[in-house]
Amino acid sequence: MTQALFTSMTGLNAGTEQLTVVSDNVANMNTTAYKTSRVDFQDIWYATKTTGTNSSRVSGGTNPYQVGVGVQCASITKDFSASSTNTTGRTEDMAITGDGWFTVQNSDGKVLLTRDGTFSLDENGYLCTASGCKVLGMDEMESYTNSITPIKMPTAIKVVEEGTKKAQFDLMTSDELNALGTSNSGFTTGGEFIIYYSEKGGTPKELVIDLSKDSDGNPMDISKMSMKAIADEITEIIDKDQDATGLFDLVTGDGTFSFVAEEDITLKFENTDDIKKSTNFLNVTNIANATPVTDPATGKTTYESKELSKSAKIGEVDDITSSYTKNYSSFSVGRDGLVTVSYGDGSILTIKANENGSTYFSYQTSSGVIIDADVNMSETSQLYVDPDVLTKANMQLQLAKVVNNGGLVAEGNNMYSVGVNCGDVLYTAANTNGVGGVVTGALEASNVDLAQQFSNMILAQRLVQANSQVFSGANQLLETLVYLGQ
Repeated sequence: MTQALFTSMTGLNAGTEQLTVVSDNVANMNTTAYKTSRVDFQDIWYATKTTGTNSSRVSGGTNPYQVGVGVQCASITKDFSASSTNTTGRTEDMAITGDGWFTVQNSDGKVLLTRDGTFSLDENGYLCTASGCKVLGMDEMESYTNSITPIKMPTAIKVVEEGTKKAQFDLMTSDELNALGTSNSGFTTGGEFIIYYSEKGGTPKELVIDLSKDSDGNPMDISKMSMKAIADEITEIIDKDQDATGLFDLVTGDGTFSFVAEEDITLKFENTDDIKKSTNFLNVTNIANATPVTDPATGKTTYESKELSKSAKIGEVDDITSSYTKNYSSFSVGRDGLVTVSYGDGSILTIKANENGSTYFSYQTSSGVIIDADVNMSETSQLYVDPDVLTKANMQLQLAKVVNNGGLVAEGNNMYSVGVNCGDVLYTAANTNGVGGVVTGALEASNVDLAQQFSNMILAQRLVQANSQVFSGANQLLETLVYLGQ
């Protein structure tokens, strides 16, 4: 009889445990990225009175005679399925669309996982969680060892108009120049531009420079010619124009094109009206916008192009001065977790990925000029980044993919640590290796199904209620036995 008391007590404990889990789920129905917990029950063991017998020729067999002793909580499992995302409009808020975890580091240096993308910047530009953990960036595209490099926005960068010569101008090929064009398309293989020239007070005359054929009228492909060869062809065209002979010349210097005109000679450069025949020669060299400078000693006027042969470096600088500094304005994050930082003058700093997975800095000025890694695509030469931003890992989110999410250990604050039964954890970029993409301006909702929780709550209530009745019934029987002797 006393066994009934103990058995019903296990039911009371199980129901209480289920109510506790249900109450936690309901309490977190609005918690960002919360994952629902569920209680699973199993019977405990059985008191075996008889094990049963085999049948014989004269009698049938008997079944085992066993009495169960109650119920126990087998496990409390979490449902890690992705929930819906709620739009917030706040740039710092992020959600993962699919599998994967953000990786963060707490003040003790411990790396934790979270789906809660309620991030913000601290005073130093570090991207942090609501509890102050730093969000981590990635060192490698794929690794089974986590990075401990935090995401940090370069709050100030410095652009300096000085650089290192990449090659002498006359040794450059047009392909090298193509990489420096503001449109990044270089010269068209065939095209025309016009030089208008006139003496002081005279009627302007035009000289068509046709880069689709040489001075003898033969087809010419400038994409296969050195810059010196192109300059020589233009010079021959000028020399063959009897009216232009002696009035102006094309000279090449250390990294520049220069048209030099005699005193009182005016030059004007334009593309042809026929877009099919025009070339971007003027845009790339910038001669059309060059300011004429007259030498008083010789009376010659020089129209010089921008410097064409430069390289750029992106590195750290210790002294960011106000005259060169670009101050932080905002940031955005792509689906692949790459961070783009915008500055007050409209310039942009981000990183890009090669096909082999390696990444490099990319900077775009407010006028659209792009600098990629150590290659300068314009006359702008050097870019210096805040000295606290030492690696490209500062600007790409590191996500984690866990083999067994059920093995994660909840740490509170919407954080999880890697448990012994998680399996291998792959640290990688978003939108790759089965990991979902990153969406900004949104947060993942809790996956609590309130209707299901109310159903579980009723079942738990009935479990407690029914077992309390059994307990009361067993107690009454014991009471009856006690009074039998009276």
